[in-house]
Amino acid sequence: VGPGHGVQLDSGRLVVPAYTYYVHRFLCGVVPLPCCTRQHALVFYSDDGGRSWHSGALVSGRQMGECQVAEISGSDARQPLLYCNARARRGCRAVAFSTNRGLRFQRSEPCRALGEPPRGCQGSVVSFAAPAGAGDAPTWLLYSHPTDRHRRRDLGIYLNPSPLDEGSWQRPWVLHPGPAGYSDLAVCPGGIFGCLFECGTTSTCEEITFCLFTLETSDDGKQNLKAS
Repeated sequence: VGPGHGVQLDSGRLVVPAYTYYVHRFLCGVVPLPCCTRQHALVFYSDDGGRSWHSGALVSGRQMGECQVAEISGSDARQPLLYCNARARRGCRAVAFSTNRGLRFQRSEPCRALGEPPRGCQGSVVSFAAPAGAGDAPTWLLYSHPTDRHRRRDLGIYLNPSPLDEGSWQRPWVLHPGPAGYSDLAVCPGGIFGCLFECGTTSTCEEITFCLFTLETSDDGKQNLKAS
């Protein structure tokens, strides 16, 4: 479980993202033999305020490591979706959607708009209500992750005003130039966002920094992130 945060859905369900190493097997005659070990994301959930917990199904498809989830609006406003964004191999993130609040996710797919360094890195994602008057989806996404595709540096904040469209991820705002690693986002009161992250001048783990920032609308109607 972790690193990162869990979420409480509009239904009241508590959801904690996690990943596991699962040993896949194949049949040799009638005897199941170990074949390979793969990473799979999943969630743990509670519908009674945390008194009891259950696990959802493993996400199939691309291997998914450290992950985060966020609740977003689906094409049917009456059926919200649970969005999962995970560390993955092959140079980009992996994402998956659940229509039943985490019991089972659709097959994971690559998100080529969000790159990964060679060995990958943890990233964070949160959803929030779209600004008043915005003509896009009612729920937007923020995502934090190193922007350099070759090494862990230049931590960026990405905005997606249409979460169902991979192509809607905007160019990142670099929150910290230089070495940076793991991060965790939070939605704070008053339209403020927070980001806790690893950073340094020569390595990614020299210190832990916390930064507040806001989302502002420019005169031409564009959304811009700004340090608070």
